[in-house]
Amino acid sequence: MYKETRFDVGDQARVVRTVRNDGSFEHGSKKGDCLVEAGAVGFVRSFGYYLQNKVVYRVYFPDVDREIGVKSEELISAELNWHPNPYHLKQEVVLASGLAHHGQLIAKKGDVVTIIRIHRDMDSGELSYQVQFSGRWVWLPLKAIAQGAELDTDVELDTDVKLMAQVG
Repeated sequence: MYKETRFDVGDQARVVRTVRNDGSFEHGSKKGDCLVEAGAVGFVRSFGYYLQNKVVYRVYFPDVDREIGVKSEELISAELNWHPNPYHLKQEVVLASGLAHHGQLIAKKGDVVTIIRIHRDMDSGELSYQVQFSGRWVWLPLKAIAQGAELDTDVELDTDVKLMAQVG
């Protein structure tokens, strides 16, 4: 019934996305205002449950002198390396390397693909992206997507590219 907590009181935690006022924060802030930016580090002061299965932490962020409620899935350990997410859903991005499946090239370095899902591993903090191209969907690590001048250099993927589905 109750989910296990990931943090204890006093632990440092980092928010993985910008947290905005959903209307429940009343201290001089309007609905939609930014309460804390992605990457901010705070201290867990307490925790509770919402609907008996969602853990919500009360986190104090000293840089903005603000204490807010943050859902468990919005926090990672502050000890992990921070990798900001430079992309958003439905954004078209360029591959930093070619992709192969069973030895057959399915996408070339420089091809444009569309991000359809973003995942952050809560244990490592690493980002991965589900991208779509030519009727296929694959999960890629952040370094498989070209960022500026990176397109000119080869990028070796240290994880297997997994083909999730193939359409007609």
